[in-house]
Amino acid sequence: MKLLVFSDSHGRGKNILEAIDRHGGVADAIIFLGDGLSDIDSVKRKYDKIPVFSVKGNCDFYDFNDTPEEILVNFDGIKILLCHGHKYGVKSSLTRILYRCAELEADAVFFGHTHIPMETTEYVAEKRIQIFNPGSIGNYSYGVVNTSGKVFVMSHGSL
Repeated sequence: MKLLVFSDSHGRGKNILEAIDRHGGVADAIIFLGDGLSDIDSVKRKYDKIPVFSVKGNCDFYDFNDTPEEILVNFDGIKILLCHGHKYGVKSSLTRILYRCAELEADAVFFGHTHIPMETTEYVAEKRIQIFNPGSIGNYSYGVVNTSGKVFVMSHGSL
């Protein structure tokens, strides 16, 4: 599966559309990790056949009551926690978000908030957790994740 991962558009929804266009409008899912939920409406209209998974960020103040702050998804047998990251203090430490992953038995976590791309692996009580932050699509950075049966490759793109 091919996942296109975005966060922190902050009103620059055209950047999301441009990134998807660069991939020929082809993805198995689009993931948005908060701070710009209103930007996702145009994505859903243009790419109405691609499932979109979104979570609320700390700057999504308006009426996004039906959008959760975190969700657990499963792609190719990989359990991934999706969240913005602000509630876990990701700008100063990954400890809290890693323990949340362990609590949920997640294999990975995708988050935004820092605007800094990151991909790494950590361990909590011998549980391997892959960590991915696509950076800020508002600053032209996004993520591409390819999965295949419990294995996935994470990479970053830029406009």
